[in-house]
Amino acid sequence: MKRAETRCNPELVGDDAKKSSYVDAPYEQVYDGRKQRVRGLWKRGPMFYGRFQATDQAGRKRDVFRSLEGVETVPAAKATLQRLREESNHRTIPVAGRCPTFAEYADRYLAEVSPTKRLATARKERTHLEWWKERLGSLTLRQIHRTHVNSGIGDLTKSKLSNRTANLYTISLRGVLKRAVEEGLIRDLPTHGLKPLKVASKKRELIDMMTFTKLLEASSAATKNSVQFKDYYRFLLFSGAREAEALCIRWADVDFTGKQVTIGWDGGTKNHEARRVDFNPPLESLLSEMYARRAPDSQWLFPSPQRGDQDGHAKTFRESLRQSCDAAGVPRFGFHDARHAFISQCVMAGIDYMTIAKWVGHKDGGVLVGKVYGHIANDHRRNMASRFAYPLEASA
Repeated sequence: MKRAETRCNPELVGDDAKKSSYVDAPYEQVYDGRKQRVRGLWKRGPMFYGRFQATDQAGRKRDVFRSLEGVETVPAAKATLQRLREESNHRTIPVAGRCPTFAEYADRYLAEVSPTKRLATARKERTHLEWWKERLGSLTLRQIHRTHVNSGIGDLTKSKLSNRTANLYTISLRGVLKRAVEEGLIRDLPTHGLKPLKVASKKRELIDMMTFTKLLEASSAATKNSVQFKDYYRFLLFSGAREAEALCIRWADVDFTGKQVTIGWDGGTKNHEARRVDFNPPLESLLSEMYARRAPDSQWLFPSPQRGDQDGHAKTFRESLRQSCDAAGVPRFGFHDARHAFISQCVMAGIDYMTIAKWVGHKDGGVLVGKVYGHIANDHRRNMASRFAYPLEASA
């Protein structure tokens, strides 16, 4: 074998420099059995290396060596090199330069990105990433492969977490790695093409209006804040607002002249965008009633009973809901069921899906409403058709 020319001085990628104990040995060109030079294949001591061109974080191209693990013969080295070249065409050869560990990068991600997200979302994401840090923290971003991800998902499912929750852990991991790709630290996502775990679809049963009526009637004796709780739950039923969105609404967001209420003035909606819900008769009547007896020292529709000198909105009504369900003798359900009831009533009223989507904050123009609630419209039309009759029997 001939020795490499002195002008060829590529650097090792990642931890490859640590793998070889022949750091002082020169790189030598490799020849096949016919004495033909194998392009891109080099040897250093007993180790085979492939030479690739990578781009560092400053955008400069440079040659890098990548060790061919477990390769002992020239034919095996040629086969491995060809496979890596094919991967290189799919952007899987890592860029040059120092790569942070997953723990280092995840901490930076949480410090920079999490503050831009909703508090509840940021908390869940932190929990997920702390879990991944225990398993991947010591690895550099370039060392993380699909096998590590699959192993972690396997551990999640073994811990008796639901498939849906395990998918959320994977989504949080993907968010970190995707940002690393955007910053040029890695070339491709280890999670690319990863299919989520199958989640059994549960058909949400719509709660009939009689159940809501029983709930609200029972709350009068079951809860200490029954008046405010009933106002809150009726607002959800009449507006389609989500639980947290409704708590943050101010009287300044209610436009009695324009007959609209703005939801998400602070960007606290799921898609971080404010939306307007037009008054319907029960919503307008409720807001007028609430305005007449509003707290004079609070700007909120649902002020906190413990606000003291600082004006704040109520934090939750979940305990009141639980107590009311038990007192009414109905199965426990959540605030989100009120949102589903609102949408179903809109569908049965014949309101077009695009308008409903705007009211509830869907960005798909009504596709989800039609997909989830389309059967309600069909059933409603059939029921209406069955009521059709002439006062006189049809004659031949």
